[in-house]
Amino acid sequence: MGSRGASGTQGSSGETGATGSSMPGHTGPSGAYGTAGDQGPVGLVGAQGSVGVVDHWTPYRNFTFDNGRANIRASETSQISDIAAYMAKNPSLRLGIDGSTDTTNPRNRDLSDRRVSAVRDALIQAGTPTYKIETGPFGDPQLRRERQVEVLLITAQ
Repeated sequence: MGSRGASGTQGSSGETGATGSSMPGHTGPSGAYGTAGDQGPVGLVGAQGSVGVVDHWTPYRNFTFDNGRANIRASETSQISDIAAYMAKNPSLRLGIDGSTDTTNPRNRDLSDRRVSAVRDALIQAGTPTYKIETGPFGDPQLRRERQVEVLLITAQ
């Protein structure tokens, strides 16, 4: 094989062709969303803030009694503990216990009083100070609490 010869000179570039026309168009509709991913973990619950001023008797919890009975249900004892703990964390509050019922029948009044006493005694036993508990008609006087005792909150004066 022989040696390679000298390279020739480069030729000129050819002409550029005409540019095609472009036509503006409309954007098409968006496609469907994909499926949502799994929900992330729930974050930690922060500390409960202090209670603001409760300037009138405000319903907080209800206790329902079986017909003719004045004993707190076993299923409601945790509610008593919750109320006592809430009161310990919020020393500016007082409790009102209202068992208003049809007072035309003396038996109803007696049963209502025993139910109110049962809730009051349970709250005291759970650690709520006696001086923070009042009993009487605090809610709507037209509302009859048949078989119920309502616990209400107000800011101490």
